[in-house]
Amino acid sequence: MHSVRIVKSSRKSISLQVTPSGEVIARAPKFMPDILIKAFVKKQERWIEAHLKKVSLYPKRISHTYSTGDEFWYLGERISLTIGPYKKIEVRSGKLYFPEILLFRIKRELTDFYIKKARDIITNEVEDFTHKMHTTYKDISFSDTKSQWGRCTHDNRLQFSWKLVMSPLLTIRYVVIHELAHTLEKNHSRAFWSKVRQFIPSYRQQIKWLKENGRSLTV
Repeated sequence: MHSVRIVKSSRKSISLQVTPSGEVIARAPKFMPDILIKAFVKKQERWIEAHLKKVSLYPKRISHTYSTGDEFWYLGERISLTIGPYKKIEVRSGKLYFPEILLFRIKRELTDFYIKKARDIITNEVEDFTHKMHTTYKDISFSDTKSQWGRCTHDNRLQFSWKLVMSPLLTIRYVVIHELAHTLEKNHSRAFWSKVRQFIPSYRQQIKWLKENGRSLTV
C-alpha cells in the first residue's frame, strides 16, 4: 500500500488527495480509527495509482539559477538568459538580455519585466476580442494567481495572471476569450463553450498546453 499522510479534523467524511508533488493525503474525521482510514485507502489503490501516474507526467517546478544560460519561458518559447553590459531587459532572437548592473535584484527586475509585457500583450488581446465578441468589461487587473489563469467577476471585472505571458500567444488568446465569454455566459454551459469555440476552435489544445506546462511558468 502507498505511503499516506493522515490528517484528522472536524470534517464529517473521509477523502483522498494526491498533491502535485506526489504526496498522498487522507483527510478524515477527528475520531475515525486509523484502521478504518487504512481500509478506505486500500480500496482506493487503483484511484491513487492513476493520479500518481498523472502527477509524474507534470513538468517539475523550475528552480532558476539567474546566471547566463538559465532558461525562461516567453510567449511559449524557452529563451536563454544572457547577462552583460546591456542598457535594458529585452528579448531578441531567442535570448533574454539582462543588464549586469541590475544583477543584485534580478528576480524583481525580471518579474517587473514580465508584468509589463503581460499588461501590454493581454490588454491588447482583451481590447481586440471585446470588440469581436460584442461585449464589454468593467476593468482589467493582473496578479500572481496560482490557481487561476484568468477570472471574470459577477460584474465583469477581468483578472489575469501575469505569468500567462510565458505561454504561447494562442494560449493567452484562449484565456482572454474564455473570460470574455463569461461576461456573456456566467457558467460553463453548452452556450458558453460554443462561444469559446466560435472564436478559438483550438481551445482544447490550449487547455492541454497549460495543464502540461503551467507549473514550469516561473521567474
